[in-house]
Amino acid sequence: MSAALPFLPPVLATVDEMLTTKKIPALSGDEMEALCSHLFALRDRDQRIALAEIAYLNHDDPQALNIFLACTLPMAQGMAERNAERVFTHPTDWQLEAMYNGAVSNLLNMFEVHHTIQAFVPNAFRRYLMMTIVHGAMNPFRVRDEHWNIQGVEDVTKFDRIRGRYRNPAERELISRDLLQQVTTFPHLMEEQARVLKTIAALGPEKALRHTNHYQQGGDKTHHKHIRRRRSILDLAGIAEAMGVNKVKVKNLLKDTRRILRDSFNRDGCLFASE
Repeated sequence: MSAALPFLPPVLATVDEMLTTKKIPALSGDEMEALCSHLFALRDRDQRIALAEIAYLNHDDPQALNIFLACTLPMAQGMAERNAERVFTHPTDWQLEAMYNGAVSNLLNMFEVHHTIQAFVPNAFRRYLMMTIVHGAMNPFRVRDEHWNIQGVEDVTKFDRIRGRYRNPAERELISRDLLQQVTTFPHLMEEQARVLKTIAALGPEKALRHTNHYQQGGDKTHHKHIRRRRSILDLAGIAEAMGVNKVKVKNLLKDTRRILRDSFNRDGCLFASE
């Protein structure tokens, strides 16, 4: 007498069929809803990724996207929360939402573009999926948008105050001191943003800035003809060390601070200079 086959609930039977055949069975609306609810709450990470890969490989199936998102959205939420806790001491709801939104956008793009998975690469789909989520979660904080909506002008010299009115070095220094005082005491900044500016002011240009030479690609760095320009940029590592925080946090604070100051004072590029 043969042993009786174990009874599986319809949802588990569907999952078992997908894992066995590597195909998506034809499901009714109610069956599809029950399957997605089960996948969304699934705790087995390996099985979740395996089912997401099956949905990804069956890209043309009309139910594939729903299954793919049901498997991957909980992973995106968890990874976004963990990344936010690494980058920010106490992540805000907006920061969590921004990271989650970036991860979801990348997942949708991953499914839509549908790159071919290389069979010879070990765990190729798992690696591709994880990197897609991580890059999507971190992308909103890599994009520099503090200069968004700034419009160009035909004649830049009309707005160049140093060549025109403020040619005197003593006058420029006085304006710079006044600008620094107004920026570091601006009342609409958060405490950490104001602390970054005050730290930069306390360090001074010798310690807060690092000077870099930019050369033409493939040029000889020892020859002056290949020097394109010399500029001073903030030393984020030194500022972070002085504040006792990590470099990424300083970068994000500066990005938000620039946006606030620009929107409040620098819409016309005059940098507090009065007519």
